[in-house]
Amino acid sequence: MSRHEVPVAATGLLRRFAEATLIAPVDFHLARRMAALCRETDPRVELAFALTTRELRLGSVCLDLSRATDLAPEAGIEDGVAEGLDLDLPWPELEGWLGAVASSPAVADEDGESRPFRLVGTWLYLDRYWAEERSVEASLHRRSDLQLPPIDDAHLVRAATPLMSRLPDALQDAAVSAALRNATTVITGGPGTGKTTTVARILGGLADEDNPPLVALAAPTGKASTRLASAVAESLPQGQGGLRLRSYTLHKLLGVVPGRAQRIHGSHNLLPHDVVIVDETSMVSLTMMSWLLEAVSGRTRLILIGDPQQLASVEAGAVLADIAASPGLITSHPVDGSGAADAVVELRSNFRSNEEITRLATAIQRGDANAVVGLLTAGESCTLQDYTGREPITDYDVLLTDLHATAAAVRAAALEGDGGAANAALGRHRILCAHREGPFGVGHWARTARGWLSEQFEGYGLGAGAWPGQPLLITRNSDTAANGDTAVVVKRGDRLLAAVDRAQGTLLVDPVLLDDATDLHAMTIHKSQGSQFDAVSVILPPVGSPLLTRELLYTAITRARTHVRLYGGEEALRVAVTTPARRASGLGRRRA
Repeated sequence: MSRHEVPVAATGLLRRFAEATLIAPVDFHLARRMAALCRETDPRVELAFALTTRELRLGSVCLDLSRATDLAPEAGIEDGVAEGLDLDLPWPELEGWLGAVASSPAVADEDGESRPFRLVGTWLYLDRYWAEERSVEASLHRRSDLQLPPIDDAHLVRAATPLMSRLPDALQDAAVSAALRNATTVITGGPGTGKTTTVARILGGLADEDNPPLVALAAPTGKASTRLASAVAESLPQGQGGLRLRSYTLHKLLGVVPGRAQRIHGSHNLLPHDVVIVDETSMVSLTMMSWLLEAVSGRTRLILIGDPQQLASVEAGAVLADIAASPGLITSHPVDGSGAADAVVELRSNFRSNEEITRLATAIQRGDANAVVGLLTAGESCTLQDYTGREPITDYDVLLTDLHATAAAVRAAALEGDGGAANAALGRHRILCAHREGPFGVGHWARTARGWLSEQFEGYGLGAGAWPGQPLLITRNSDTAANGDTAVVVKRGDRLLAAVDRAQGTLLVDPVLLDDATDLHAMTIHKSQGSQFDAVSVILPPVGSPLLTRELLYTAITRARTHVRLYGGEEALRVAVTTPARRASGLGRRRA
C-alpha cells in the first residue's frame, strides 16, 4: 500500500489507481466533480478524466489514451522513495475506453462546441488547453506571414560583424540574418553556444540613433532576465546607442495579476515594444506562450531563445521543444528578394563551458550511458561519487572545499557591505537536487550544508534572524524582487540589508521585506534554470524516482562552467541518461 493519501470517497477502479499513486486526490475530486456536473457515471470515463488532470499537473498538455498504460506512479516525486505499490492495474480495454470517453456528455470532439474535455484521436484534453494549443499554433503560422520593414544595408553590415573578436560562426551568422529578416525567430543551443552574443549582434543591427527601437529583454524568472540584460549589456560595443532596452520577467512584461488569469497586455492592449526577446524559452508554459503571442503586435519582432534539451516549464507544455521538433510551426518570409532565412536556427559551437562538460552534455543528449560513465570515470573536472542517501556530508572532501570557499568569499564581501561582490561570489558553487525532501532533496542538503558551515564560521546560520553572508532565493514576484532572484545579506554600518542581484545593479532592502525568500544553500534543478555557476554538485535521484530523466541530468550539468560533481549511483546515472522526459502535446503534430 502506498504511503500517500487516498481519497475516502474513492471506490472500485478509481481507488485502485489512487492506491497505486497513478492519480492524486486533487485529480480524483476534479474528475468526479466534472463528471457529476455532466451526469457521467462510467468509472472508465472518470478514470480518463482523473488521468488527464494528473498529466496536466505533471506538465503534459493532454493524455494519450493509447499510451496510458505507460504512465508511471507519482510516489517518490518529493523524496525519491517509492515502495510497496500495486501496479497490476485493471486498465480498460482501449477501444471500449475510447468509445466510452467519446460518447460522454462531458467530452467534445475536435470540431465540437466547448465542453469540459475534448477528445482528438486518442488525445484527451481539458478544453482550455486544447484552445491554448490551437491559439499558439495559429499565432505562429500567422506571424510567419508578416512582412516587417526591410533592414537597410548599413544595419545588415553592422550586424554581420562578430563581437568580442570571436571566430566566425556560420550558424550564428544565420541566426542573426533570420532575426533581421523574419517577424518571428527561434534560436536554440546549449549553454555557451553564443546565444547572448547573437542577441547583441541582432540588436546592433536594429540600433537606430534617430528612431531607437524599444526592446524588451524578458525571461520566465527574475534571475534569468537579470542575466540576459547583464550579458547583453556586456556584449554590446561600448557606447552602443540607438536602443531603448528594458528588462522584465514575462509576468511583468505582460502585467500578469498574481494568482489570477488577468493581465494588462493582450489582444485588447498590445505590447508597445518594437522588439521582444525571450530567453530561457524552454521554461515557458503553453499558457504563458499563448498570452505572449496574443500580446505581441504585428509590427513587433519576436525572438525566442533557449535550449530545448533542458527541463520544460513546471506548468503544462513544452513549447520550445515542440517548435524544435516541428520547425514548420514557424516559417521564414523573404523580405528583399534575396531568399528566406530559416526561422529556426540551432547554435552548436561551445565558447564557454570546458571541453569535458561539453562532451558530457553531448553524450547525455545522445542517450549514450556508456560514454557518460566513461567520461565521468576518466574525467578531472566531471566526476561521479557514490551516494546512497545514508552517507554524511563529511564523507565528501571536495564538496566541503567548494562549500567553504564559496561561503568564505560571500561572507567576506558581505562584511564589507559589497553586495555586488557577494552575489558574484555566490555563483562559484551550488548544490542542485531533483527532489525537495528526503535524503536526496533540497531540504536535507540545505540544512546539512548550513549546519556544517555554521561550525566553520562564527555567527553563521545560527538563530532565526539574518546574518552577514546569508544567501537567499526569492520565491515569489513582488514590487521589490522577482521569483528566482537571488540576494545576499550584507552589513552596512550597524544595519543588515539584503542585496538583491538585479540587472541594473544590486538593490538594497530590509530583509524583512523578503518574507518569501528561503536560504540558498541548495536549490532544485528546476529553479537553477537561467543560472550559471563555476561548479555544481548534483545530487542524483535514486533508481525508481520519476524525476530521473535525461533532461534533468542535462539541465543540471550544463549549469556549470568549469566543474561538475555528481553524487549518486552508476545505475541511477544510466537510468537518467536513457530515460527521456515524457510530455504529451499535439502542438505541431496535428493530423491534417
